[in-house]
Formats: sequence, structure tokens, C-alpha cells
Amino acid sequence: MILRRLTKHVKDQNWFAVGLDFLIVVVGVGVALMGQQWLSDRQARSDYDRAVLDLRTIIFQVYGTVKERVSIVECRQARYRELGDQLMQTDTPWPGMAREYDLGGIEAVFPHVTRSPQRLWTSALWDAELATGTFDLMDDDTRNTLDRVFASSDLIEQKFQFDVSDMEANLQTLAYPLDLSLSDRLRYFDLLVRADAASATMELVARQNISSFEASGFLKPLNTQEATERREDLAQANARLNAVYDDCVEPMVYPDLELEEETE
Repeated sequence: MILRRLTKHVKDQNWFAVGLDFLIVVVGVGVALMGQQWLSDRQARSDYDRAVLDLRTIIFQVYGTVKERVSIVECRQARYRELGDQLMQTDTPWPGMAREYDLGGIEAVFPHVTRSPQRLWTSALWDAELATGTFDLMDDDTRNTLDRVFASSDLIEQKFQFDVSDMEANLQTLAYPLDLSLSDRLRYFDLLVRADAASATMELVARQNISSFEASGFLKPLNTQEATERREDLAQANARLNAVYDDCVEPMVYPDLELEEETE
């Protein structure tokens, strides 16, 4: 309709009408584009808010992983040192070092000499939503920090955690009294040293990630109910740690939960 009217006005050389028709077309297109952009922005914000809610849950889970890892450092180091010292006592027979652990309902046929937890360190959701641009609305510093945290955590989960678990599984032979030769002792000692180095790397990254997560603001509970639930989960997690690692474990503390508790 606008096109027919514009054609007629051109034929009649009614340039004022032509200009008016052109203005109407431009304004109409502009309004349509603005409306489309508004809907697009609204959808982007909705997607972002949804993704952030999911991300908060995952960050809290991963935060629990790194806090747990740091809390057992003293236990792990003491156990590794104990094993290393006995391996170097070459003038005495190997006595065996059976150690009972509560495996959380998983029955193990062979006793564990040492045990490092296997946990979730990273998030597939972060990579997926970052790739689609959902987190473009996040401020650059926070987005870059979290991307760096999840990238390092992915390496820890895929590489170091697997290696440590594999090496500690090989050390389970030491649970039994054996006639170990000097070469056997040196082989196990080398395995222990490599497990210690990999574990130390995991613990270093864990400490760095703790600081990054706490600075991100994503750990603060949204309401009193969530804070209460998280405190209960924390108490249960600390109880499990004590059951597995005894009194050498350092109880986990979540600063944001303590702050929420003080202000209630």
C-alpha cells in the first residue's frame, strides 16, 4: 500500500508527499528493529539469569571440592611422609600398612594405604553457555576470572586427579607385609614422590580457586533457607571428612555462610 502510494506521488511529482511517505517507512522500520532488539535483549537477559542460577549451584559444588582438598592437606602429607619414611627403612622387613577408610558405601576388596577424594572440579555448563554468548552480560573481570578458574580446574580433574588416583591405587600393595627388595622400595618411593608432586599441584590450584570463587560473589546465599541448607551440608561434609581422615583434617569453613548467620 505504501509502495503504490509512493509511486503515485512520484508520478504526480508531489515531492512533499514523497518525503512524508519515505519518513513513514523509515520510522516504521526503525520501530520494528527497536522492538526486535528489545525482545532479543529481553531473551538474552532471561537466558543469562537462568544460566547464572545454574552456575551458582555448580560453583558452590566446585567450591566444596577445592575446600575439601585444602582441608585434607595435612592428612595427606602426614600419610605420604609416613609411607616414605618406612620405605627408606631398608634394614627392616616391610610390615604392611593397612588403613581402614569409610568409602561412603562403596565396598573395596583391598585396603587403602592412602586415599585422595575424586570430585567434580569443573563445569560443562560454563563452557557451553560461554560458547553461545550467554555470559556476555557478565562483567569482563568476573567472566575472565571464572573462565580461568574452570580452565585450570578442568586440567586438574582430567589429568592430575586421575594420575593421583592411579598412583595411590598402585600403592595399595603396601597394605600387606611383603618381602620388598631395595629396587621395589625405590620404585614405590618414586611413585609416592610423583603422587606427592601431583597432589601439591592440585592443592595449589585449589587454594587459588578458593580465593577466586569467594571474590566472585556467587557463593552468597540468596535467602535464609538456602543458607540453612548449606550449613547443614557443610556440617555433614565435615563429619564425613573426620570419619575418613581422623582428627588431622582441617574443618571446612564457608565465610559467606558465617556472615549470613551473624546477620540473621
